[in-house]
Amino acid sequence: MATPLGFVTWGSDDQFYPPGEVAKLTDGVSISILYSAKKLVESSGKNISEFEFKMQLQKDGQTVAEHVFKTEDANNFWLIADPAESDENGSFTAIFASEFANSVAGEQNYTLKLFVNDELSHEGNIIYNSDGQGTIYKELIPKFKNISATRDEANKKHQQEYAQKEADEAKAKDEAREFKITITNVDSGHTKYILETHQVTLSEKIHEITPMQTLTLSLFRGSSFELKYYDQDWKKEDALFIAIIDESCHNKEYIVK
Repeated sequence: MATPLGFVTWGSDDQFYPPGEVAKLTDGVSISILYSAKKLVESSGKNISEFEFKMQLQKDGQTVAEHVFKTEDANNFWLIADPAESDENGSFTAIFASEFANSVAGEQNYTLKLFVNDELSHEGNIIYNSDGQGTIYKELIPKFKNISATRDEANKKHQQEYAQKEADEAKAKDEAREFKITITNVDSGHTKYILETHQVTLSEKIHEITPMQTLTLSLFRGSSFELKYYDQDWKKEDALFIAIIDESCHNKEYIVK
């Protein structure tokens, strides 16, 4: 007699179904089986690669899909996996997703049987609540054609998303401690120099703006600064006053001629 099989569904709301409980699915949900081959390997003294596994999906007593495989992974057996989100092993196949994707609308009752070296080991029941379209499962199927490429693309996407997240967080931190202003040099023939003076420490910085270019200054909030400018043909001592600025001037634009 087969041992009751448990399941874990993976989606927007992960669910654990202990052995003997009926698992419930909707379109797009990944599902793994609660089965570990460790005890099998330990009791037999064999390597896991010496065992052949078969997952057989039945409906109304008829086999509608099955997958025979060998694996090096004793812990993760997938009935339906997203190759972009899961580590590949022998259980990976699109055949079960294809069965669900093409189901008619309504609750569809299935039995999953797990065989080890052609002997029935475990079985469990699944209810697939089909919308009659199976759109997400259909989009999943092509990912199995080249799993390595799918994983590489997913990793690049995750890296880009992580990098963007870090950039956004850094920008938010900068905006929390800094304010920005812009100064545009509208003189088409002369370079201008901006003299920035901290109002407390009186420390100075000089910034260059070439003709028809815009300078962005990032300055610390909580401080105020005096801005002056002078032309390339002038002495610094002849600099003209622009403004006294602080964080209340964030994103303000200034023009020098």
